[in-house]
Amino acid sequence: MILELGESTDVQVLQDQIDLAGKRVVDVGCGKGEFAAVIAGLGAQVSGIEPDPIQAASNRNLKPLSGLELFEAGAQSLPLESASQDLLLFRFSLHHIPPTLYPSVFKETARVLKPGGKLYIMEPVAQGSSQYVMELFHDETSVRERAQKALGEFTPDYYQHDKTLAYTLIRRFDDFEAYLKLYGKLSYNRYAFDAVDNAIVKKRFMQFRRQDGDIVLEQPVKADMFTRR
Repeated sequence: MILELGESTDVQVLQDQIDLAGKRVVDVGCGKGEFAAVIAGLGAQVSGIEPDPIQAASNRNLKPLSGLELFEAGAQSLPLESASQDLLLFRFSLHHIPPTLYPSVFKETARVLKPGGKLYIMEPVAQGSSQYVMELFHDETSVRERAQKALGEFTPDYYQHDKTLAYTLIRRFDDFEAYLKLYGKLSYNRYAFDAVDNAIVKKRFMQFRRQDGDIVLEQPVKADMFTRR
């Protein structure tokens, strides 16, 4: 059974499910650490894990933030003690993991979580206007489907499935330059900047301008919560 939540945000949905204050949390595939920083601001002690060496190097130059520590590591080898974490989450990152690593990744998540700890996985669904624009330069349909298949295949050895949540993220942009700033130079996605910065992508993107002037893209999200046995 899927609980439909309508329009929401990743933070709001997570907060509604888990009291983050005082929790030890792992954000795997944390990127620039922005989401991890928000969670730390809610009172959690957060370890942000980023495998991409370019992004991880940039993260080392960030201003230190209380409650947040950033690491360069892969999901299959987390620099954390066994049974030390309350919550481990993947926010739009599970589908970036090579399929050959899934068995070791899920085993590793189970190693670092306490018994009764939570595994929380947010994955974008290959639908909606966000997908319609992005598929022109980076179609993730197959890898997202593969990630969902991995959940069903590898979690039962370690976890009980608690619930599935569905909601829609609303992303607003002032102009195409704002979209380029977000998607044009992600070091962990292997596409060239000019694959995004071109007339074809811009034309499709601009179809979603609303009367207030904002360009609004909708991203459906599926979130699954599991409990460590």
